[in-house]
Amino acid sequence: MMSEQKTYLASAPKAGNEGVYHLRLKQGDVPSYVLLPGAPERTMVIAENWEQVQELAQYREYKTVTGSYKGMPLAATSTGIGCPGAEICIHELNVVGVHTCIRVGTTGCIVPDFDLGDLIIPVACIRKDGTSIAYVEPEFPAFANTRVVMALMQACERLNYRYGLGLSYTVGSFYIGQGRPLQEGGGGYWPSFAEKIISDLQSARVTNIEMDTAGQYVVGYLHGMRMGAILSVIANRVLDRWGDNGGEERACRAACEAMKILAEWDQSAGGAIH
Repeated sequence: MMSEQKTYLASAPKAGNEGVYHLRLKQGDVPSYVLLPGAPERTMVIAENWEQVQELAQYREYKTVTGSYKGMPLAATSTGIGCPGAEICIHELNVVGVHTCIRVGTTGCIVPDFDLGDLIIPVACIRKDGTSIAYVEPEFPAFANTRVVMALMQACERLNYRYGLGLSYTVGSFYIGQGRPLQEGGGGYWPSFAEKIISDLQSARVTNIEMDTAGQYVVGYLHGMRMGAILSVIANRVLDRWGDNGGEERACRAACEAMKILAEWDQSAGGAIH
């Protein structure tokens, strides 16, 4: 006899293991503090700082790893590139009980204050991500949780990492939307506005460009979650240079340290989440 296939709600789909559909996770699988790298392989860079590492689930761009950082249970779930995938990830993490997330990503700087390998902690973002508009009107701000920002700053100070606070431009495009031509050396489709993107943002004192943070901040906030981000500079648009320069590993370590700091603050406050 054929086994009867289970039917789930279209409004709240589930995976075959009864977990949330995309992440394949259930209540209790991950702690309440989760790091959000974009790239699945970055979960393992983060986990290099942990003990008792376990790969919990992987489906599409979503890979979840758990472990312990200085005795604190932590998890990392990759979100892929851009805000649509991150929206799914943040929602499903919230369903399974997560209340605090820090994005661990990369960015391009557009001001001379930063260079390759430096760390930027975005305090707020311009919303050109394409996802948050589906949640709330465009005038609604995209901003980090203040305590998460403070914890990230303290973590960078403890680790003696070069960092700064930023105003990010989050855009749902890597090429035209970030002022990159479709053909190296010019040619092809090149709208007039693309020529002015970088200079216009610089005049508005925007520090960096990336593809995820604004959407994550808005979606997380509207889920009642604390959100923050730490980004390593891999593109210098002022000097037209590209490279990691050790920034990815520093961002991963700083994010782990910040979560430990947040957990200590929460514990000292009697478990209250601010």
